[in-house]
Amino acid sequence: MLHRISDDWNERHWIGRGCLPAECLGAESLLRLVTAPGMHWPYLTLVKSSAQPAVRDFTTDIPGYRQRTIDVDRLSRLVADGYTLKYQRIEDFDDTVRATTIALQDHFGLATTSYAFVTPAESRGLSFHRDASHVVAVQLEGQKHWEIVRPVGGTNPNAGLEPAPQGEPASFVLSPGDVLYLPHGWPHRARTSSNRSTHLTFTITRPHPSALATELLVNGQTHPDTVLLNAVRRLGL
Repeated sequence: MLHRISDDWNERHWIGRGCLPAECLGAESLLRLVTAPGMHWPYLTLVKSSAQPAVRDFTTDIPGYRQRTIDVDRLSRLVADGYTLKYQRIEDFDDTVRATTIALQDHFGLATTSYAFVTPAESRGLSFHRDASHVVAVQLEGQKHWEIVRPVGGTNPNAGLEPAPQGEPASFVLSPGDVLYLPHGWPHRARTSSNRSTHLTFTITRPHPSALATELLVNGQTHPDTVLLNAVRRLGL
C-alpha cells in the first residue's frame, strides 16, 4: 500500500484498503481517551463546519499551565449539538497508531503526525479546506462522504479554508478499512450521513525547500538531473 501511495505521490489521490485494521482503534476507544491521564486541551479540540467553540466552553484551567482539562459534561453537550471531536498526536496515546506513524515516517522520510476525528451523524467537522501536508486517512467506523478537488493552475501549498475551490469535485464514500491518500494543497471536505464516523488522519509534512538543497548535496554527485527530478517529486516542491 505504501508503495502504491509512493507511485501517486503529489500527483493524484489514491483510495485502497489496508493500513490499520478497523478493530485496532474505534470511536469507543477514542471516547475513553477523553478521561485518559494526560489528555487535555490542546490535544483534544472541537470543530463544526470549521468553526470552533471557545476553549472555556468545554475545558477548565489548570493553574500555572497553558493546558486545560476537559470538562466531559460540557464536551458531551457540544458533541450532541453536532461538533466533531478532533484529537491530535494520537501516537502519544495508542501503541498501534504510534507504530503506524513511525512506519509512514520511515517509508517517506518525512515527519508524520496522527489525528483522529469522531464526527456525529449528519455532521461536518471541516468545510472545504486544504492542508499543507500530504494526508493519509484511514476510516475506522461508520462512513464518511468525501469531496476532493484537484487544484487548477497549481497547488497552494499553505493550509487554509477554500470556500469556493476551482474545479469539479470528485465524490466518494469511505467505509471501515478504506484508506485515502491526498496530496498536499488539495481542497477537500467530508460529511457523515445517518451514523457516527471515526477516522484517523496521518499528516506527512511537506518539507521546506532547503530539504531540496540537502538532497542534492547528498545524492547529486552522480546523475544530478535525475536526482533533481526525483527530489522535487518526492518532497512535493
